[in-house]
Amino acid sequence: MHFASGIVRPPFEAGCEFLQITSGCSHNKCKFCTFYKDAKFAISDMNEVAADLDELAHSPWRHYNRVWLQGADSFVAPYDRLMEVAELIYEKLPWVTSIGAFARVTNFRNKTVSQLERLRDAGYSRLTVGVETGDDFLLRRMNKGYDSAFALEQMSKVDAAGLTWVGQFINGLGGADYGDANALESARLYNQLRPMLIYTASLTLFQDTPLYQDVQAGTFSEASETERLEELQTLISALDCPTEIRCEHVSMPVKLAGRLPHDKERLVAELEAAKASAADGTLACYRRSIVSL
Repeated sequence: MHFASGIVRPPFEAGCEFLQITSGCSHNKCKFCTFYKDAKFAISDMNEVAADLDELAHSPWRHYNRVWLQGADSFVAPYDRLMEVAELIYEKLPWVTSIGAFARVTNFRNKTVSQLERLRDAGYSRLTVGVETGDDFLLRRMNKGYDSAFALEQMSKVDAAGLTWVGQFINGLGGADYGDANALESARLYNQLRPMLIYTASLTLFQDTPLYQDVQAGTFSEASETERLEELQTLISALDCPTEIRCEHVSMPVKLAGRLPHDKERLVAELEAAKASAADGTLACYRRSIVSL
């Protein structure tokens, strides 16, 4: 198999075949990100893709009915290439019924609603999109490469096409004393969209990230664990879009999940109860123990 780096996928995409169609990240400038530093961005040659599919087809291991495309944002590939990949997947792996991938908001800029509809019909679904925040100040500070108005425009196209997607939210991204803004502006953005799931991670910095260097320089202060819990309470309270929310990433010391709006009160109460663990240092100890995301 042709893998430029290790397998990277959300926890809920574990039951997939893994296929690289891009390597690295087309942006690779987000200040908090520790992934894909060892892989130059490239779109895979189709001969490599075909060879990998042949290897998967003859694998003695269990065959899954979903393919997860490797690469930081495989949906950056042009529409024609994504359709070609789908056709080849179904030819080589006839038991496959759906295809997922990571995507950046900018990946949809070169695709029309009609093209996104055809990609949906070709089996693409449950794309995991690195929205991270709806706060324009943070989008600029973290070098995301777009603003919230652009995110709304592009993700509205995805919704209009009926293409299902998961929005990522980074708890604590604004640092100390910025939780309310991150939560409220992110809720404002999501409330205008239709994510099937909001998947939450919590900012956890490593030495190979520019944001870690900001901490060392004293220009960025990380949010406390109590602030992060309060930020999540604000986010969940402000969300009005019917969706699922999961706080289950390894970076989340408090795990919870539910459907909104049905489980809103329960989730807020669970976060309130968790503050005792933040006060006694248990959650901070957990974060210090994280060695990899």
